[in-house]
Amino acid sequence: MELRPDPDAEQMALSDLGEILAIPAFGIDLGELYGLVVDRLQRVLSADRAAVFEFDERLRCLVVRTSRGLPYDEMSGWSVAPGEGLIGRAFAERRTLTALGATADDLFLDRFPSRFSLATPLVADGEVAGILYVGRRSGRALNGDELRLLHLLADRCSTALVAQRLVARMTRQAERLRELTMVPAVAGVREPLEATLARTCEAGCRVLGVAAGLVVAGEGEAAVRASHGCDASALGEWPIDEAAVRALGHRAVLPVPLRFGDRTLGQAYFLDWSERRFTQEEVRAGELVGALMAAAVENARAFEETRAALQQLSAAQEQLIQAEKARALADVAGGIAHEFNNLLAIILGKTQLALERTDSNGVREDLTVVEETAWRAADTVRRLLAFVATRGDEGMCPVDLNALAQDVVTFTRALWKDDAEAHGIKIEVVMDLAEAVMVHGIATELREALTNIILNAIDAMPRGGRIAIRTRRRDRMVELAVSDTGEGMPPDVQSRIFDPFFTTRSPQHAGLGLSVVHGIVGRHHGRIDVHSEEGHGATVTLLLQESRPPSESWAMPSAPATRRVTGSVLVIEDEEHLRRMLLDTLASAGHTVEGAANGLEGLARFQRGTFDVVITDLSMPECSGLDVTRAVKKMSPGTPVVMITGWGDVMNPDRMGDTGVDLMLVKPFKMERVLSVLDDALALRTSH
Repeated sequence: MELRPDPDAEQMALSDLGEILAIPAFGIDLGELYGLVVDRLQRVLSADRAAVFEFDERLRCLVVRTSRGLPYDEMSGWSVAPGEGLIGRAFAERRTLTALGATADDLFLDRFPSRFSLATPLVADGEVAGILYVGRRSGRALNGDELRLLHLLADRCSTALVAQRLVARMTRQAERLRELTMVPAVAGVREPLEATLARTCEAGCRVLGVAAGLVVAGEGEAAVRASHGCDASALGEWPIDEAAVRALGHRAVLPVPLRFGDRTLGQAYFLDWSERRFTQEEVRAGELVGALMAAAVENARAFEETRAALQQLSAAQEQLIQAEKARALADVAGGIAHEFNNLLAIILGKTQLALERTDSNGVREDLTVVEETAWRAADTVRRLLAFVATRGDEGMCPVDLNALAQDVVTFTRALWKDDAEAHGIKIEVVMDLAEAVMVHGIATELREALTNIILNAIDAMPRGGRIAIRTRRRDRMVELAVSDTGEGMPPDVQSRIFDPFFTTRSPQHAGLGLSVVHGIVGRHHGRIDVHSEEGHGATVTLLLQESRPPSESWAMPSAPATRRVTGSVLVIEDEEHLRRMLLDTLASAGHTVEGAANGLEGLARFQRGTFDVVITDLSMPECSGLDVTRAVKKMSPGTPVVMITGWGDVMNPDRMGDTGVDLMLVKPFKMERVLSVLDDALALRTSH
């Protein structure tokens, strides 16, 4: 007799899997994620008891972070030592262990008995970071499918722990970089060598998070030249050894050579009270501090040469920090823009549906105001996303120079208006833009160039003034001119403005602004001219290659529709409100629709049914819209796929490549646009 799979069981299994996959591994508080995990353990795996234990490095034991089915007042103080009982042994042995009933040597199972217990490790960065515990009073062991779901939940926890550690590591690196930016400034001050080394030693202790530091240097016989956080006179004979360190009460030491070129000028020692293993990142940071100390020692003999080297190092470090900040801002702004586009799509869709369903003039007027405001918000999100977009592999394409200039003025407003007015300064920005000015280039690079020019103009007007931005056409070229009414520049300064690290401003400026602009213009096969007179302001003019206006936003060829046809549509969208709105809109238009909350669920529905069109969101956890598209095209090459995205300014046919996407629907959108795109998709279906 042939055994057939039970559809209800399969549906239940898919539902359980969907519940687990719906738990986000990123962008969620770790305690909240643990709560979702233990909830799924109770509901999906029928666990009477469930808990997440995390290893506490300071206490050197496993402590309960979240639990269900266990007394809350007792769990708050409960801990398990590595190797102790079922949970401790699973941690120490790095493997999943089970137990039936309670045992006398297991305090946890003895106090909270279950007829069946299981503990599985949570692994992060190759180390066991915690334990996932499941208990059943029924005594029934987990079957194969349940074990797979359990391990999937454990993987969710492990991924979240890895993400948390990565964020903590990046935060420490950012703090370390912030401290390191102070070291070059300290080491370059004209003061006695001992004072410079003492300041640098203190900065190095902050960078490495240690209690004390010592610097040994000198020609011939080395001597202690500086210290911080300890009494150097108590050390006695040099060099430092373990006994000397322990005599001061410090149990960890990081020796750092003071090298200058091919010479070793001394040694720095960073000490801590407790035992610790310095990471490779900390060793590299210590080596950098040591190099700065060596520069200070060399500075006693050749101050001018060393000062130039330190200024360049400081500028390079500042550029690195700014680049990291810019990348972080781009990531954050991109995520925010994506979420806002989701929300605005829902607001606009619901507003348009409400406009169709009401005849009240007053209500329609209010809804129209809401709709117009939402579109203004969508335009702001678009400009924000375009402003912080990273270059990546972006290629040359037509760029609207007028729109780019307006964006830069908007996003630098905090400096030329708000910040200036806070200091009692008034700066006016005016624009004289030619009609439909298009250039051939990379939008992000041109945006960076114009931003640097405007920032230079603001710096040149410490008492306020006027910035004028003008665009003109000149013999197949486009001219972008930025003029200011600032202090101007003498000829000797003008001859060096494109030199890297040259600046007439305060030490906080890296002196890379116009050199960066010069490089960008060169890559665009353009020209940059600067005209200035001391006391009469300056004008920076860019000449760039003109381009024809860009084509309309992505539209695939389709047969003109003489009448609206209906079809069967699968909508895959993880944002519930947006999914429901799309389903309601398409159903109201006469289409047969089904919805799925994620890519895996959507592909399962596609396999079971017959659909004329698939509409899928691009950004979804686990299985993205591109993954869905590839799978759909593999199963049914003739089925059109419409991609929903909030990244309309950065996604285009070239970037989509051969993924199989037929049409795009950019969030936020009007409902008429949804129906129009679906008509095009159905036309593509019938033409295959």
